[in-house]
Amino acid sequence: MSCTGKRIITLAAISIAVVAGCALAQQAFKPNMDWAHWRLGHHAELEFLKPNNLTVTFGTGAPNFETISRKEYDERVAKEREFNKRYHEMGYIVLSYVTTALGGSTDTPKDSPRKDQTRVYEMYQKNWDEYADYLGPKPKADPTTWLQIRPDGTYQTYRYTPPGREVGRNFEVWGCQNNPDFVRFMEARLTTRADIGIDGSYIDYTSMRAGTCYCDYCRKAFVVYLNEHLPKEVAKAKYGVADYAAVKAPEKRGEPFWMEWLQYRDNIVAEFHKRMRTAARKYNPNFILGGNINDCGYGLIAYNSAANMEMLLRDGYDDFGYTETQHRLANAPRNDNGSKVSNTALLKYMSGAGHGRPSLFYATEITSPLFPHPTEKSLSTIAQANIAEAAAHGFTFREKFETPPGATQMYKFWAENESKLAGTRLRSNVAVVASNNQFLADELTFSLTTSRVLADRGIGHVVAVEADLELATLRQYDLVVLPYLPLLSAEAQQTLVSYVEQGGKLIILGRTGVKDRHNLPHSKVVLAGLVGGSYPEQAVNRKVKKGQVEFIPLPIPSSQYRAHLKSDLFADIPDAVVRNQIDPDLRKILEGLADKVVQMLPNRLTRLTGNYPFVEINSMVTPAKDRMLVHLVNYDLTLDGDITPAKNVNVEVALPAGMKVRSIEYNGTLGAMQSVKFTSCGGSAPCVRFQADQINIWGLAVLTLQ
Repeated sequence: MSCTGKRIITLAAISIAVVAGCALAQQAFKPNMDWAHWRLGHHAELEFLKPNNLTVTFGTGAPNFETISRKEYDERVAKEREFNKRYHEMGYIVLSYVTTALGGSTDTPKDSPRKDQTRVYEMYQKNWDEYADYLGPKPKADPTTWLQIRPDGTYQTYRYTPPGREVGRNFEVWGCQNNPDFVRFMEARLTTRADIGIDGSYIDYTSMRAGTCYCDYCRKAFVVYLNEHLPKEVAKAKYGVADYAAVKAPEKRGEPFWMEWLQYRDNIVAEFHKRMRTAARKYNPNFILGGNINDCGYGLIAYNSAANMEMLLRDGYDDFGYTETQHRLANAPRNDNGSKVSNTALLKYMSGAGHGRPSLFYATEITSPLFPHPTEKSLSTIAQANIAEAAAHGFTFREKFETPPGATQMYKFWAENESKLAGTRLRSNVAVVASNNQFLADELTFSLTTSRVLADRGIGHVVAVEADLELATLRQYDLVVLPYLPLLSAEAQQTLVSYVEQGGKLIILGRTGVKDRHNLPHSKVVLAGLVGGSYPEQAVNRKVKKGQVEFIPLPIPSSQYRAHLKSDLFADIPDAVVRNQIDPDLRKILEGLADKVVQMLPNRLTRLTGNYPFVEINSMVTPAKDRMLVHLVNYDLTLDGDITPAKNVNVEVALPAGMKVRSIEYNGTLGAMQSVKFTSCGGSAPCVRFQADQINIWGLAVLTLQ
């Protein structure tokens, strides 16, 4: 039952609607979407939320049609609606988990799961009609036909097993986002959540699974996609094909239309999210949606899982991001060789792809038995490192099970300074451009690797995505780095040329832009015109009208700079970047690139002016440019929980054009903010210097501008 009566089904649109007066019942509460307000608590108990200064909760969830009787379902709905109303009155944002997986169980853990063992199938056979007001009429095709399938018709199964536990009887399979019956079922899951007052959901297992989906719906939709998105002349030039009707969906890397198949899979997921959000907003116009992208990096994630964050977080799709990278920091926050373990490059990419939307960062599960020695000290330290890393990029960190004292202290500091954090977004005058399109074309690129090296050198920067390559956006950067992007449209290249001619500075690494966005060679490389018409074999530095361009040659060896890890189809993968397992020859080239950044922007960088190998710097600015934040994160800690504070760290801050500093407050020990002295960097560029006396894990400086 919905809030004022039964739901009705609009069969013509194959969508669920509500009776008059019910759809807007929960519109009064509008969630605060500023990242600084988002402190997520996994539990709903107030005795947990309040002491930890948390503002977002997963609440008590929502019932699933297939797990309980209709009587129990209605009782749960009434109870949860009252819970959400009460928590809204206290100011809490309530999110809910929802999954594209269909769960079931086998007779024993060793049995192979069958499609007819899902709980949805059992409901279909026994009591679908009890939920007809939610789900619509019983479809002719049963849930065994809904699944994502491989070319041979088989399907993937998964048994989630927490660390240290035995494999159980439960399993999961995944529905296809092109199957209309499954989509209708998922709409009902989302609209139920919106109807009972939940503010939003993140969709788990949102991607197409690797090697799928080749059902009839997906095969036919692929032909439609080609007709809408791939010009016939491009297909003729690439594959010698101009009639898409007979095109077979490719099954593996290297086959015709493989790049387009990957792009199409991304499109399936994005359009599915759009449809889910549209359905939910019929019940709650403020309903927000996000999707679990698993890793927010490149490589096999972008290549196999149809998890294109750049597409999901563009306008009209997702409202917030969600990413899991917990296995990245599972072993230690610091490698045995002394190199820091850092997710900074991944978070910078996600921040760029999200265009300022809040995002949830689910990193290390700071619980036993994942940690060999999960002492309170260890858990507290690792929690603080994860939270600091997230906050420094405008994210909130999700803890799954525990909130040790160190996390409580961190959230208290965050809450005490929320008014100072509010309204700021990650901002720098240096941008590294990233492009997911390179991976879809089986090409190399080094965006994340370049970001890692700049962070190691203490150089503040952001990662921008291809959508940012428009003149109005580029003008906010003093310097743009193109870290080897073989695929780049002529239009984007011309915009970059205009940016340079109007005073911008550009670093081009390797033969960037030699191919168009479809992976076909350009007859003329527009960017190469900045360095003489064609790319030379030696470095070039040139003035171009009001701007400057630096070309750094990049020979590509047979190794392709791969990290030689388990998932090393590409060099620019999270495993290598996070743990600093970068090819030594590539790192040497990128160290030279970092030197060029420093040379090209004297007194115009936000950076650490000294050797602080475990400290990273980020900056944020309000839209009005009246307040600026500098985040300093210290990674010098051990798995046992020992912290080596960074002392007397010299910081240089490039201010927004035309602005001056009125005051600076700082604290690096989670205490009260204190005024600190600052000096001008000298010269005409707006730049100041100050010293951070100590950074335990998170150092925060607040610059008031005028």
